[in-house]
Amino acid sequence: MSLWEKTQRLQGDALDQLRNVYTQCFPIEVRHYCAQWIEEQPWEGVDTYNNQHEKMATGLLKNLLKEVENKAKHVSPTDFVTKMKLEEAMAYLREHYGRSPLNFVQITRNMLETEKHLVELAEHPGNITDASAPSTKTGPNGPLMQQFELLQRATKTTDSDLNILQHEQESFVILYQEKYQIEEALARQAGTPSEPRLRQRKEQVDQNLSQKANSILEKRMHLAKKHLDSIQNLEKVQNVVLNEHLMSWRRNQQLSGNGVPFFNNLDQIQQWCEMLGDVILQNRQQLQRVESLRTQLPIPMEPQQDLLPSLNAKITALLSSLVTSTFIVERQPPQVMKVSNKFSCSVRLLVGNKLNVHLTPPKVAGTIISEAQANALIKGDKSAITNSAGVIVNNNGLMEYNQAAKQLVVNFRNMALKTVKRSERKKHQEAVTEEKFCLLFQSKFNVANEMTFQVWTLSLPVVVIVHGSQEAQATAVIMWDNAFAELGRVPFEVPKEVLWKALAEQLNFKFKSQIGTGLCEEHLRFLAAKLLGRKEDTMEDLSNVKVSRAKFHKENLIERKFTFWEWFYDAMKLVKDHLQDLWNNGCIHGFLAKQTAQDWLLQKAPGTFLLRFSDSILGGVTIAWIRQDSESEIREVLSIQPYTSKDFQIRSCATRIRDLAVNLEFLYPDIPRDQAFSKYYTATEPQKLTGPNDYVASDLHTTIPIIDRFGAGGGSGRSRSVTPFSIQSPHSPGESVQDPRSVMSQHSEMNAAANDMDFTDTNSPENMERWLNDESLHESLSSFEPPTDAAISQNELYNILYPGPNPGAYNLPSH
Repeated sequence: MSLWEKTQRLQGDALDQLRNVYTQCFPIEVRHYCAQWIEEQPWEGVDTYNNQHEKMATGLLKNLLKEVENKAKHVSPTDFVTKMKLEEAMAYLREHYGRSPLNFVQITRNMLETEKHLVELAEHPGNITDASAPSTKTGPNGPLMQQFELLQRATKTTDSDLNILQHEQESFVILYQEKYQIEEALARQAGTPSEPRLRQRKEQVDQNLSQKANSILEKRMHLAKKHLDSIQNLEKVQNVVLNEHLMSWRRNQQLSGNGVPFFNNLDQIQQWCEMLGDVILQNRQQLQRVESLRTQLPIPMEPQQDLLPSLNAKITALLSSLVTSTFIVERQPPQVMKVSNKFSCSVRLLVGNKLNVHLTPPKVAGTIISEAQANALIKGDKSAITNSAGVIVNNNGLMEYNQAAKQLVVNFRNMALKTVKRSERKKHQEAVTEEKFCLLFQSKFNVANEMTFQVWTLSLPVVVIVHGSQEAQATAVIMWDNAFAELGRVPFEVPKEVLWKALAEQLNFKFKSQIGTGLCEEHLRFLAAKLLGRKEDTMEDLSNVKVSRAKFHKENLIERKFTFWEWFYDAMKLVKDHLQDLWNNGCIHGFLAKQTAQDWLLQKAPGTFLLRFSDSILGGVTIAWIRQDSESEIREVLSIQPYTSKDFQIRSCATRIRDLAVNLEFLYPDIPRDQAFSKYYTATEPQKLTGPNDYVASDLHTTIPIIDRFGAGGGSGRSRSVTPFSIQSPHSPGESVQDPRSVMSQHSEMNAAANDMDFTDTNSPENMERWLNDESLHESLSSFEPPTDAAISQNELYNILYPGPNPGAYNLPSH
């Protein structure tokens, strides 16, 4: 069932909310008649904050218009109304989005997200219990909506009371004027027969005035208490919206930087903020009317009973807090920021529409400040507003009001950091990737033509780099900050150590967001062992184990020259760049200990293999496989020298596995190789020569040197690694770091005519003679010193490389 079919089944408040979305932003006729087309388009592939994606957005808009036009043409001639509606919808789309196709994509995407969320809420009401859910009277935000209803009802009541008060005060004024007229008549008619009657009337009027004055005073005090109750309730509701929902949104936005799923409910929060702004403005206007009435009729009262001054101060403070708190960074700048690289971000004022700020669009300026300046600014030191820690170009913009989305936003599309002023670091202080900055956005505007607000907001922390080699460490600093920053912290303090389970969760989110499929429990257990320097079988419950930030990305792993994070980051980057499909299809075990891989493979048939990340080479993946000698039936596990990104740029992983079909037959545990990898093979087409002078193309092919012997003393079920002497083709890739405990795969170039001497042809006496007389080669081989744990001798190495009918007959010359 399509999303639109499910959406049409919505009822009650959910349907009302959906109707509101389409009434404001998008013709519902287009959604109905083009439902399938709309749901099939790659809306998520368009970055609505990147001008370079405008062409793609324009294409989507044009294609939708064509789709609507086609639907209108095929409408039944008798259905005239539908045809007219579709034509009006086309005109609406052209008028509102013809010049802003990126806006069209953003609204369409938000529309689909709203539908999905409302459908999910309707189908699984118990699964959505956080502040992200749309507000309904019976949903998780029901109590908040009830509070809004109470506030609105109370505001209407005070408005009604104020009207009554005003009417009574007007009656008082009329009666007072009558008293004045009676007094004038008494002055003129003193001593006349009318004087007693006038005096009697004057006494009645004085009595009525006294009663009305007391009544007005009482009503004023009663109204002031009602306003006090409303303002106190306003404070509570505003605290929930700003300090819970909006702060939660900010925190979730930061966590999304680590790949944590983020439901963007900012539009809902804006709706609440606008409701707050509306109630605050109404109460503020009522208090101004009360003040005006008191000026017109100043009735004395005890100072302690006069609540109006404090009420005015409180309502103004609430408005100020609402305005300053809702000036936010909607789209964050990159948190790892490279000097001179362009970037984009956006700033939004959630109450800009309700307070009519959009009528005079304010300017917004962005600057970069240091951690110390951000800390000082939070404490009230305004010097950071005028002092910056660097130079950003294209850092000024005008807030624009989107009528369809009802949003007041400024989009910075081409900002770039040109220079940065780093703090003076002492000799023993941290590296530059430890230094955090942030972007400061500030603006100034008027509200209600009487209040001027100077607002500012800070972005999430950023680390500035000048070279790609700093990216990994900078990313580690940002990831730790995003994961473990606490609300209300001093910028930008983070804990020095955290529970492993919390860090593992963030690693999983990060990996999943980059690759698509996350990490399983086996992966996380292996990572814990690697980070903590333990063996997996010795680790018990990890729920209370803590990991320090230094161990995470500062201190090198045991017997390695790189940190845990560098190793993890490079493995993740390798998968993202070259192995993503293989990983998502379950073809790569990846995070697996070497001993575990050997134990698994020794239980399987010869030719079974698996892929795991190298422990010793950053961004390397190796293929381990089980082989069995046909004569001695001795089994051993071998590992190919790890491949890196440079290798996969030349030839893909799946194609290399196809090249090694003789050795690699089954993907662990027992999946036929081609069944797992054939869809990823690089297709090769037969060469067609069209002329006598055409060149014959060459091809790269991955091979493993022939290994058909086991060294003396070999036993069944052992694991052995060996590095044979490698002759590298002139067209092979450049030298790479070799793991002395791995089998090296070779690239052999299939040329039309081979001129190189074949050192592996044991049937060629000429070649053997040349080899025996090559002193430089002898010297090189004789100086070869295998690792102490390599179970192979130099003579055995030679016999493995160059097998002959009489094993051991050719010994290396001694020096």
